[in-house]
Amino acid sequence: MFININKKQYLIFFVLLISILLLFNIFKQSDEKSLEENNELEKKTVQVNKIYNDNYSRKLIFRGYTEHSRSVTLKSQIDGKISSIYFKKGVHVKAGKKLLLIDPEDKVAKVKEMEALLDQRKKEFKIANDLFKKGFRSELNLSKARVNFETALAKFEKSQVELNNTEIIVPFDSFLDESFVELGDYLKKGDEIVKVVDLDPIYFTATVNEKDVGYVFIGQNGIVKLTNGAESKGNINYISAISDKQTRKFKIQMEIKNNNLKILSGLTGEIQIKLKPQSSYFIPSSIVTLNEKGELGIKFIQNGTVKFKKVNILSDTGSGYWIKSFEDLEEIDIITLGQEYVLDGEEVNVVYQ
Repeated sequence: MFININKKQYLIFFVLLISILLLFNIFKQSDEKSLEENNELEKKTVQVNKIYNDNYSRKLIFRGYTEHSRSVTLKSQIDGKISSIYFKKGVHVKAGKKLLLIDPEDKVAKVKEMEALLDQRKKEFKIANDLFKKGFRSELNLSKARVNFETALAKFEKSQVELNNTEIIVPFDSFLDESFVELGDYLKKGDEIVKVVDLDPIYFTATVNEKDVGYVFIGQNGIVKLTNGAESKGNINYISAISDKQTRKFKIQMEIKNNNLKILSGLTGEIQIKLKPQSSYFIPSSIVTLNEKGELGIKFIQNGTVKFKKVNILSDTGSGYWIKSFEDLEEIDIITLGQEYVLDGEEVNVVYQ
């Protein structure tokens, strides 16, 4: 009887113990579930958009102006009166064209006079040389005859140069920009006659800041776009080695073929140089933010956690930025809404755009 009572008590105790353990486990799971739900509710929610790595060719743009490749002011080499003019300013002429004639009358007479003197001195030198060989003339007399002959030769050549200088010739294919003389004017040596400029090739001159000058090199191809709508291809033929003391910018020149001479000197426009493609992302400008250190960058999601990285902006298109891509990421989930309210390293809820 006693034994049966103890067995019943043990059985009741065991059943109660099992019931208590089951109830404890149920309450524990319920608490853990509630805690997880509360944690999820406490996480901030951000909107993200997936962007992919792409190739972008940055374009350098420099403002400037066209400039003639050569400019020469032709001057008179002799004194004399202009007897003929064969040009009109404002036209293009070929190399070798005669522009004007300075009255050569006295120069022709001078050449004839010097030619006669040279002939006389040549004969005298020949006779003196023959007599010297036969022993009838001293070496001193021979030397005098030689000096007289060489002096006459020099005077004759000078008279020919002066006669040739009566004709003013264009030295290269050029545009006659300005004339400083009229028919009948008397010129003195050194007086200006005409200014000629070479427009083919023509140069486009611009300035480059110290940040971009390292991307420019001799022979580099580019496009010149003028304000009048004209476009031409060219290549860089000059980069200054010294920056301007005030602006700290470097002068560059692009050479452009101008066969039809339609590009004039002094037109404004811009050089566009396309650089090699770079691995990059295109992002909206609105998502760029600052971190606690004041560094410019973007925030994105990686494994449910906010990450911040500094950005290198390659170009501002107006509708967004091209930034240099991160080497280890082909694609990123970039935060497009809520980036200002979350911190680097914070776990968040994600909603895709």
